[in-house]
Amino acid sequence: MRVKKVLVFLFSFVIGLGFFFLVVEWVGWKEIKEILFAFSGWKGSVILGITLLIWLINIWKYKFIFKSQGYNFSVWSLGEILFASFAVAYLFPTAYFGGEAFKAYAIKKKFFLSWKISLTIIAIEKLLSASVIFLFLVAGAVSFLSLNNFPLKNFGIIALVLIGGLAVGLTIFYFRSFKKESILKWFFRFFGVKSGKNHLAGEIEKEVFRFFDFRKKLIWKGLGISFLKYFLALIRCWFLILFLKGEINILIALAVLIFIYLAYVFPFPAKMGSLEAAQVFVFSSLGLGAAAGVTFSFILRGAEILIALFGFIFLVKLGVKFFLQKQVKKVAL
Repeated sequence: MRVKKVLVFLFSFVIGLGFFFLVVEWVGWKEIKEILFAFSGWKGSVILGITLLIWLINIWKYKFIFKSQGYNFSVWSLGEILFASFAVAYLFPTAYFGGEAFKAYAIKKKFFLSWKISLTIIAIEKLLSASVIFLFLVAGAVSFLSLNNFPLKNFGIIALVLIGGLAVGLTIFYFRSFKKESILKWFFRFFGVKSGKNHLAGEIEKEVFRFFDFRKKLIWKGLGISFLKYFLALIRCWFLILFLKGEINILIALAVLIFIYLAYVFPFPAKMGSLEAAQVFVFSSLGLGAAAGVTFSFILRGAEILIALFGFIFLVKLGVKFFLQKQVKKVAL
């Protein structure tokens, strides 16, 4: 099994690396270097500073969600898990779900909580994020289409499918949660599947519904913190584009932001290749130049790799801690 995982990692890394070099060679190293040299140290510090601030907001969001469930953990202890899970998701070909799986496991092990609490925390955070990302996706897609002088039929179809699918999912969730009607039971009944007695899923659903009650301040504060996180991601895009091209149009930053999230869908380590391709497309479409798109991805990846390497330290630390806990448990038995 371990050999299989290593082979998957190597395969995805080689594919991503090959894709990366193809994009860079197509754009041209000379143009990329010229723009990179123009990006001075203090500008990089601004981008790194905003990136760290985004992470502080993310930790604050998890602390708030934990507190809503009756747990008040320190910022440091939560930061360890969040940085480590980011390292798993970013440096390894696990795409999105690998990092979330590790996060749920680490929450359970580190804080000695049940799977119910651990998975409830993850579910609440993901739904808050999806709700806010939906707004940015709509704004970004509209901005991108309005800034182009030529019709982009393929992009329009893709945007419609992605945004439409997310809209349907969120509508079903909020409608059912408002009426306190089980989504799981509806889902199983809709597809003609026997739901059985899944007590864990049912209990998690109840806790999630309890949080997403529009009559309480919890959901509004949670959405507000989530919005602040993604708004800072937008500001980071805006600054990067300003530093690279001198553009101050916020609509351009919105358009670029959605392509960052689209690139993150692909399971390449450090998003190698997919981020460059996405940014080359959007920067070229907006008349900012393909070379600036590649440079944008280089700088953004540089900031995120620093965070991921920082998280890798915590990943090793938590791995050793969980291993020792397991050994102590075996000795006790």
